Amino acid sequence: MNKSILNKQSLTLLFILGTVVLISVSFLTYLNIQDQNNDHDFITETFQRTAFMDNIYSVVNESETARRGYFLTNDKQFMTDIGNNKILADSLLKQLRSNSLDNANQLANAEALKPLVNERFQLFFDGMEVQDQKGTNMKFHKNIFDKGKIINIDIKNLLGRMKKEEYKNLDRKKELTESSSQFTYYTFLAGIGASLIIFVIAFVSLLKKASHTFALENQEITREELEQIVKERTAEISQINQKLYSKVNELEKMEGNLKSAAEQYRRLFEQAHDAIVIFSPEDEKVIEVNRRACDLYGFSREEFIGLSLRSIWKNIPQDEDNIKHTVEKGYYHNFQSVHNRKDMNEMLMEINASVFNYRGRNVILSINRDITDRILKVPV
Repeated sequence: MNKSILNKQSLTLLFILGTVVLISVSFLTYLNIQDQNNDHDFITETFQRTAFMDNIYSVVNESETARRGYFLTNDKQFMTDIGNNKILADSLLKQLRSNSLDNANQLANAEALKPLVNERFQLFFDGMEVQDQKGTNMKFHKNIFDKGKIINIDIKNLLGRMKKEEYKNLDRKKELTESSSQFTYYTFLAGIGASLIIFVIAFVSLLKKASHTFALENQEITREELEQIVKERTAEISQINQKLYSKVNELEKMEGNLKSAAEQYRRLFEQAHDAIVIFSPEDEKVIEVNRRACDLYGFSREEFIGLSLRSIWKNIPQDEDNIKHTVEKGYYHNFQSVHNRKDMNEMLMEINASVFNYRGRNVILSINRDITDRILKVPV
């Protein structure tokens, strides 16, 4: 009987070990899902900050256009537009600063951007005041115009550095996420395999020990005792099955969460305001596009995928130089190119491009904005 007790204790320890392995694997998977949720929040905040940066630059440019309109026509409505843009710019700067609190470098950049934007708007107001007092003679405005050009360049360069840092942080986050997912996947498989082996060994050992015990102690065990032993063993096996079913349900739920996170990333890509085109720098063929790109260029997604960008470029040598520049530096921001729609209508595009790893290969992600209407509105 003492030998039976020792074997039972050993089997109990074996069951406990298997349970601990399962719990550890489940906890690790839970932490990985939490990390993925955090990654989703990080990506969302990154796109929000870059959108704030684009909007700030757009508001400054629109105000520059309004200033030119006032200089040419003296229409007071342009003064009102600039004032409204100043309020909007202040709001965007405040939101950008609030979203950059967890990044010391970007917070410092946001703090540096605010006085530049305020100074640019102050030059708008000073220029209009000089115009009201002294007219449109360029000798009274040259100093203000020159200073405004310098500040515009400073604003553009600072925003470019901020967006570059956002994309770098996004790439680093993506690499960490991929490594963490692979580690969790293999750890999960190893843990499940080890747990199953432990439970199978324990279960087989339990059956063998029960058979051996029943054979040796048959003369001493009454029918009631035998039934009680069977009930205890059945209850233990039932508990094991319940734990296994519970873990399987948890794993199925985790798999659903992973698929949901992937769908959210895809939704962000599809709902972007600008056209996004992912293509191979070697042959300029399109690998992936979002819905906005299809609407803007007039192609269906099936027509766009595999399309050579040469077929929509107006100036092929210039665009090939743009790609070469992007590949060499890893990014190329705010350059312009003329593209053709499917119906061969031309569009002037403002493009931000960067190189990143997509499904194991280096590709170029191009964010294209149609600025044709904006350029046409600028007075000659």
